[in-house]
Amino acid sequence: MADVLVVAEEALVSIGIKMILEMMGGFTVVAVDRDRALSAVAEHRPTVVLLDTHVTLRESVPLLTQLRDLESCPALAVLTTLATPSTVLESLRGGACGFLLKDSQPEQLVAAVRALASGVTVLAPEASSIMLGAACRGTLASETSVDEIKQLSDREQTIVGLVGKGLTNAEIARRLFISDSTVKEYVSVILRKLGVANRVQAAVLAYAAGLTADDLA
Repeated sequence: MADVLVVAEEALVSIGIKMILEMMGGFTVVAVDRDRALSAVAEHRPTVVLLDTHVTLRESVPLLTQLRDLESCPALAVLTTLATPSTVLESLRGGACGFLLKDSQPEQLVAAVRALASGVTVLAPEASSIMLGAACRGTLASETSVDEIKQLSDREQTIVGLVGKGLTNAEIARRLFISDSTVKEYVSVILRKLGVANRVQAAVLAYAAGLTADDLA
């Protein structure tokens, strides 16, 4: 069993990331190429998968969605050179809950992997700005989607609002005086009802629906 699976086509990229995570983070890391990614997930059952997009994201999206659809899906993060609206949005729609840049400092990469392993969504600052802009323009949240979120129960709306504020399951549990497992179950139900792939997409809908205001929850 591995903590992290690195999927990359370039040996230098794989070796570099593996060394950083093992030496600075104490993680158990396995590195494979794209063709072996699915079998490696089944064999090593990683908590986090880092997918290096190499040249373009387009060639990585099919693999990303295949990983997302696994029965026991690890936390998926894209590692790329540039944050553009298309790369960020395609990654998140494909199922990624992390968007990291290759020029990140080693300690930032280690911290990001730790956060992903604990269930936290991690976006590079550039990606966060793009997401906020997309939400404000309505790129990600249609009126229909916002209507759907308002069909959730009061408790579900409270929880998705806290997800939208960036709280982890543990933080939500403490805030609402319920167990972590109960929050996890609520989040799974919310994602299914909204028809979204991950917490990031749910958070965007919560923002668009006005559920992340400071006076809520």
